[in-house]
Amino acid sequence: MTFLAHLHSDLRCTRLTRRGATHHPKDVPRGLHKEYQRMPQFRLPEPESLTTTLSEALKQRRSGVSGNAEIPVTFQEMGTVLGLALRKPSPMHHGRHYPSGGGLYPVETYLISTALESQTPAVFHYNPTTHALEMLWDLPLNFNMKDIARNPEPLSLSSMLVFTGVWNRSSAKYGDLAYQHTLIEAGHMSENVLLVGCALGLSMRPYAGFDDTLIISLLDLDGELEQPVHAVILCKKPQHATGSLPANED
Repeated sequence: MTFLAHLHSDLRCTRLTRRGATHHPKDVPRGLHKEYQRMPQFRLPEPESLTTTLSEALKQRRSGVSGNAEIPVTFQEMGTVLGLALRKPSPMHHGRHYPSGGGLYPVETYLISTALESQTPAVFHYNPTTHALEMLWDLPLNFNMKDIARNPEPLSLSSMLVFTGVWNRSSAKYGDLAYQHTLIEAGHMSENVLLVGCALGLSMRPYAGFDDTLIISLLDLDGELEQPVHAVILCKKPQHATGSLPANED
């Protein structure tokens, strides 16, 4: 406990010195995100209009571990979850539907899925400007989603939303404090995702017990610059099994 107290105090004190910062605050670009322009683009449907109130979603939200991993998650459901939770309000607006320290948005969103409507098991990146999934590559043959989890037995999952920290996007301004900011931001993002998923009737839960090395390999990340910091696992409940396919714009 003493170690954690000192670690917390040390990180908080860096906000006064900007230890490790590389740029003047006014010179750090805001609202950046990755784009995989040469990869196939799947424009997601516009989000559904949800009738569930925030009060109802907060009361009903549970970190579910049960569901049917064989039923595909639909593009409409994914479009609603990502569109309401993580999308930019407009292409010209640098903000998102959640707060970020300095408006720097150091967290990227990836989807690893073995049951996305009509698609082979694959890895995707979410583009919050175009509201599209950028298909990166197929998952390895015979890949099992539970291989990602360190304690897979109680889990039922067909997809995992992975949040990664692009450290230098925030550390350029905040130095070491970027670590805290990135983790807090991932928490804001996951709560948005969980509440929308609850309103849609999906089985979802936050999950931090993933295999870091495997995810870095699956996403082909440079582990010195970008690392997984949080995730949300999801699958369908048996009564939810419909949806429609968006156009492949590649």
